[in-house]
Amino acid sequence: MKHLAVLCMVCLVPLITAAQSKQFDSKPLEITDVTVIDTTGAPAKPGQTVVVEGNRISQVGDAKKVHAPKGAQVVNARGLYVIPGLWDMHVHVWETDRTFPMFIANGVLGVRNMGGHLDELKRWRSQVVSGELLGPHMVISGPLVDGLNPAHPDHSVVVHDPAEGRAIVDSLKQSGVDFIKVFDNLTPDEYYAIAEESKKVGLPFVGHLPQGVWASDASTAGQLSIEHLFGSLEESSKNFDQIVHLNDSPPSGPAEKAARALALLKLEVDGYDPERLKNLAVLFVKNGTWQVPTLVARRIVSFLNDDAVAKNPLLAYIGAKDRKEWSDLRDRMIQDNPPEFWALNKAAYQEELAITREYHRDGVSMLGGTDAGGPPFVIPGFDIHHELASMVDAGFTPLEALQSVTLDAAQFLGRADDFGTVANGKAADLVLLDANPLDDIHNTQKIRAVVVQGKYLDRAALDALLAHVKESAH
Repeated sequence: MKHLAVLCMVCLVPLITAAQSKQFDSKPLEITDVTVIDTTGAPAKPGQTVVVEGNRISQVGDAKKVHAPKGAQVVNARGLYVIPGLWDMHVHVWETDRTFPMFIANGVLGVRNMGGHLDELKRWRSQVVSGELLGPHMVISGPLVDGLNPAHPDHSVVVHDPAEGRAIVDSLKQSGVDFIKVFDNLTPDEYYAIAEESKKVGLPFVGHLPQGVWASDASTAGQLSIEHLFGSLEESSKNFDQIVHLNDSPPSGPAEKAARALALLKLEVDGYDPERLKNLAVLFVKNGTWQVPTLVARRIVSFLNDDAVAKNPLLAYIGAKDRKEWSDLRDRMIQDNPPEFWALNKAAYQEELAITREYHRDGVSMLGGTDAGGPPFVIPGFDIHHELASMVDAGFTPLEALQSVTLDAAQFLGRADDFGTVANGKAADLVLLDANPLDDIHNTQKIRAVVVQGKYLDRAALDALLAHVKESAH
C-alpha cells in the first residue's frame, strides 16, 4: 500500500505542475499576513501582503495599502516568512528529471551552471523561461575552455594556442553562453589571450587557475570569480616559493605525481600565514574578484573516508548508477591514499574555513555554491542549505549567508533589477518558510511552499516532486 501511495504521488506530479501552470499563468496570487525578509538588510517586516501577477511581484506592503486584483488566489501566510528564491552559484546539470525537482523543492530557483553540454543547457534554459519545464533559471557557460589533455573531454573545448583561445571565446559568445569558464590545462599565454578577448567581447570569465597562473595573477587579469578558493592556500603559504618550484617540475609518472601532490599539500598546510592572505584579500577587493568557496564540496572530498559520507540518507535521491560510481570512486580513493593524505586534507579544509572567515572580514565578495553535479556525494538542492550553514560556521551572519545566494548573486550576475530581493517589479521567485532564517540559518530548510515564476507550489506539491525523484532513483 505504501508503494502504491508513492506511485500515486509520482503520477500526480505532471498533473500538479500542468494544472498549476494553467491556473497561475493567468491568475494572480495574494500572499497575506507574511513576514517579509527582503535580504537588503532591512529589518524583517511582519504583517505584509505580497501580490504576484504573471511572473512578477506587483505589490509588497501593509495589507491596508495593497489591493490584489479581483479573483486572485489567496494564501494565508500567518506565521510564515518569505525570502527571495535561492541561487546555487556553482552547479553542473546533466539531466533534469531528478535534478530540477530537487532544486525546486529546496527553494533553489536559479543556478549558475559551471560546465556542461551546451546544446542541452541552452534547451533547458529556454524551456524554463517559457514554462515548458519546471526548473530553476539557468546562467550557463557551456563547455569548459581547457588546454591539451583536458580533464573532461566530453564537455570541453581544447585550446592549442592563444589565437585559438580568442577564436573560441568569439565562437562561444555567438553560441549564446553567458560567461566563459577557464580550466586547468591552459598555458598562461592561452589564459591571458582568453582573458583579453573575453573583456573585448563583453563576456565575464571565471573558473579555475591553470598551472602557472596564481590567484593574484587571475585577479589582476580580470577573472571575475575564482572557484573553490583555488590558489588561496598556496599563495598564503610561507612556503610559496617552494610550492611554485615543485609545481613547475613535471612528474615522471603516476606514482611521482601522487607523491608530489602530497608534498604540495603539506607545504600549503604547514605554511599557512594569515598576513600573506590579507595581501590577497586587499587585491581581490581592489579588483572586484569574487570567491566561491563551495565549502560543502570541499568538506565532502576531505572527509570521503568517513563512513558518514557513504551513509547520508539523502543518497536515496541519487540515481542507482551514480550511487555505484560514487561508491566505487570512494573505495578506490581510500585504498590508494595513505592516512597522511586524509589527515592533510582535513587540515586543509579547516584552513579553508579560516580563509573564508578572513576574506569575509576583509570585505572580499563571496557567493554560495555547492558544485552539485561535480564531485561525488554532493546532493543537488539539499546541499545549498548545508553550504549556507558552513558559511555561518565561517563567520557570516545568517543574513550575510542568505545574501550570498540572493542579493549578492543578482549583483554578481548584473541582474539586481531582476531578482535577489522581495520588491515590486522583481521576479516572482519566492520561498515561504516556517521559521525565521535570520534567527537560525538552518531554518532555510523549513520550506512550506515556493513560488516559481509566479506559480505557487505548496508543501504537498513539493513532496510529490521529491517522491518522484526518489522513485525514479531506484
